[in-house]
Amino acid sequence: MLIISDLCNKVLWVVNVTSKNKLRSFTKNISYTISANVISLIISALTVLVVPKFIGVDEYGYYQLYLFYIPYVTILCFGWGEGIYLRIGGQYYQNINKHMYFAQFWLCAIFEVLIYSIILVFALFNLTDANELFVVICTCISAIPICLIVFLTYILQATARIKEYAIVTVFEKLSMTVFVVTLIIFGYHNYNLILVSNICALTISLSVAIFFCRDIVFNKKFLPIKSVISDIYLNVTAGLKLMFSALSARLIVGIVRFFIQRQWDIATFGKVSLTLNLSNMLTTTVNAIAVVVYPMLRRAKNNQLPVIYGVIRIILMGVVFGGLVFYYPMQLILSAWLPQYAESIRYAAILLPICAYESKMAMLINTYFKTLRLEKMLMISNLAALAVSVVCAVLSIMVFENVTLAIISILIALMFRGIFSELVLSRHIDVSVKKDIVIELAMTIAFIICNWYLGLVGMGIYALCYVFYLVIKKNDIKQTIKYIKDMR
Repeated sequence: MLIISDLCNKVLWVVNVTSKNKLRSFTKNISYTISANVISLIISALTVLVVPKFIGVDEYGYYQLYLFYIPYVTILCFGWGEGIYLRIGGQYYQNINKHMYFAQFWLCAIFEVLIYSIILVFALFNLTDANELFVVICTCISAIPICLIVFLTYILQATARIKEYAIVTVFEKLSMTVFVVTLIIFGYHNYNLILVSNICALTISLSVAIFFCRDIVFNKKFLPIKSVISDIYLNVTAGLKLMFSALSARLIVGIVRFFIQRQWDIATFGKVSLTLNLSNMLTTTVNAIAVVVYPMLRRAKNNQLPVIYGVIRIILMGVVFGGLVFYYPMQLILSAWLPQYAESIRYAAILLPICAYESKMAMLINTYFKTLRLEKMLMISNLAALAVSVVCAVLSIMVFENVTLAIISILIALMFRGIFSELVLSRHIDVSVKKDIVIELAMTIAFIICNWYLGLVGMGIYALCYVFYLVIKKNDIKQTIKYIKDMR
């Protein structure tokens, strides 16, 4: 991550930010977001690796069902926050219209309370499984703080207030950790209290976000309702494409998990979710850095974007594929720690390569599509991948009823999305990626074969493949290193 931080400093030089104060500010932003997400990574490790150790397999399944629902609650914001993010991206916080966002914040709060109250009443009268009903109730309650946190943190991200955004994130994670550790220490090993703890953590996080945006939330200056509604319309129409894009991206994996939950028991759903969580942990920091890169790219000139893309891509892919060398010892350690999940942990040999495609998607492709205001193309890419996911899910789960094929279908869909999206983007920023795509596909296949079939020997063979990868890319790596050195 220090390499990426140093790279971002050099990239800032490329975009003609010559002011020492701005350079110092950007470096601090990188430090804040990396620090916050290192903490998030540690806490994710707690929830992913420690929680299943102390609660039953079925209870862990219901906990994962809650976590499965949570990412979708912002759908009913209809792209409101995303539109604000796109429209004010790159602006400075002190220059935005705080009176306008004061009105919109409270209208958003009222709207979400009403809509999730309706859903809650519907669930109370229609769900018969007590555990599933409890999960839905907690999801509806959690939705309110989540939607409002998203509203405020989009403003913080778009205006490069990364320190404040990082603190909001850390407060949620730290609060959740304190609650969960306390429950475990005092012997309360059930998922119900963990869900309640998450609601409390979200409430604390919202309070912190409100504190940082208090000049918006407590502005008290009312604008004409007509102008507010007009601006909401502009935000929603701008953000809908991005929202649908994010929704379809989540459903690429979500549709497979949904079919698994319906086809098999809650324990199988929990085990598959654990494997996915292991993969997601490894992309946490990369996703965080993308938050910092977006406002920077919005302030960059279009002719500088291809250079930035190529430099970041080479380093990112090299780091990710290098990290996969350590899969086998990680599998042994996790299988010994969670023996009841040993079979599902083995599926990481299939899923971990998605880290390469998801990291590239988060760090580069998504960020560039947003920077160039190509939300429609991003949405089309995600919808195409979703179609692939649906077809694969139906075949693997409904026709062949095979969990392994279901896991493979997730990889296929995410690889398709990464490759298709990059090919589309490459035409807009004039970069050549076809050779790199073929090499990365070969590395992915090599990783799966080596670690699924060969164990320790496979680890050695994949390490040799990685060395061969570095040899193939040596000229690009040398040019990147030279490029960074020349900027000093």
